[in-house]
Amino acid sequence: MDAKFLIDLPGVIGRRAVAFAIAALLLLAAPLAAETRDPVAIVHSIYDGTSKREMAFGLEPAERHKFFSKATAALWDKADAITNPNGDEVGAVDFDLATNSQGADVKSYSIVSSETRGKAAAVTVRLVLDNWIRNSPDDDIIRYGFIQEDGNWLIDDMASAADGKPWTLRELLEINSRDRTRSKE
Repeated sequence: MDAKFLIDLPGVIGRRAVAFAIAALLLLAAPLAAETRDPVAIVHSIYDGTSKREMAFGLEPAERHKFFSKATAALWDKADAITNPNGDEVGAVDFDLATNSQGADVKSYSIVSSETRGKAAAVTVRLVLDNWIRNSPDDDIIRYGFIQEDGNWLIDDMASAADGKPWTLRELLEINSRDRTRSKE
């Protein structure tokens, strides 16, 4: 072997190793970037029927921590601990937020608006439910408020109406997170 080759071999190996490492990082980073979904894609995933959800949207704590902001998930956990301290009752939210109902099936849905401003976004959905009649058409509108946390879009609040009276998820959780024990006066 040529002595020059032996002397240059560590430099060649070093450059090849660096090139290989950069290529590996780029290959790994591409799927990770693709996994960061925008708010509209997240809303579609809630309604598109591909979920193997066994409970209403958000009621399962693992799903809640996947889809909701840290602040909303923490508030929900606190409200559940107060409303359902033994874990054997209905928690702070006792209906399906995504359908604004107690078990309605979604016949179809449409995204009627979406807007992103910096690290906040809003997506509004209009539902058509299967064999379900509402007292107010406002009850078929679900509004999702998103924030960006750690590079991911997460739901920070939801809003709709019940019999035409507006509600938000955060308001419901705030009400249900208050200690309801009676003071001993």
